[in-house]
Amino acid sequence: MKLFLSICITILFSNCVVLSPAEQANVSQTENSSTKETAISIAETQFNWKEVAEGIMHCSFFDETSHSLCNAVKINLDTPNINLISSRPIEEAADGGTSIFRAETTKKFAQRNGAIVAVNATPFNYPSGRASKKRTIAGVYAINDKILAPQAGRYAALIFEADNNEKLTASILDTQNDFEPNASTRFAFGGFWTILRDGEIIMFKSKQKEPRTAAGILDNGKTLILLAIDKSGSTSKGATFNETSSILLKLGAQEAIMLDGGSSSSLIINGRQISKTFPHVEVALSFGFQLKDSE
Repeated sequence: MKLFLSICITILFSNCVVLSPAEQANVSQTENSSTKETAISIAETQFNWKEVAEGIMHCSFFDETSHSLCNAVKINLDTPNINLISSRPIEEAADGGTSIFRAETTKKFAQRNGAIVAVNATPFNYPSGRASKKRTIAGVYAINDKILAPQAGRYAALIFEADNNEKLTASILDTQNDFEPNASTRFAFGGFWTILRDGEIIMFKSKQKEPRTAAGILDNGKTLILLAIDKSGSTSKGATFNETSSILLKLGAQEAIMLDGGSSSSLIINGRQISKTFPHVEVALSFGFQLKDSE
């Protein structure tokens, strides 16, 4: 019975939410970050990318450094027939407030919307307790020029903008306080911290290995990489922040942001759960891509 209760408590509290000040100190950046050693092996790394749909590629691989199974999706944001989608709040907040989202697994979000690929995004809270189906997100969320959840300045943000031809580009802001929506904004998602900037790893002190979800960008924002790192017993150990950065760098990313992890971490392709971490909790916010004619 004690073992059963221990397992239940672990499952209940293993999803990733807002970090306490002590936890934030544990993952704080170190000074004088260096990437010379990491950069040596990038050219030697080969990934077997397979097409999922036009403009969307997937690869699965085992990272020897972190001793983890990884899945990555690479999306060409110039692809004309894909559409970026996200969870929508069930109760929109007034100006400056926080919208309410219905709890939902990323898998269910993807299946409900016919998404080719989907991941979990922003950390979240339980405003009515863990048994409730209501969630609030801990960080910015915007659709077009409307902010539906306020900025969390200590965290970074993943921004999607469109040009006059509705071609998307992605960018990362180191602090959500710098985000101001404009006519080109399509979506803004909060995450945790920037972990890769200008092709250099931003070093963190934490050695905690967990399931991870992260997003990287390259080609001046025209290509997006979504990465999920598993943690499942002895098979896959999970990754630290720095190991996650290193993997994204090897995948070609120049900028990267850490999204929500732990039991929130999910990568879905064509309605199937690709990441193996268990359990997958009901999160507040997921985003993904669908074919435009499936809208």
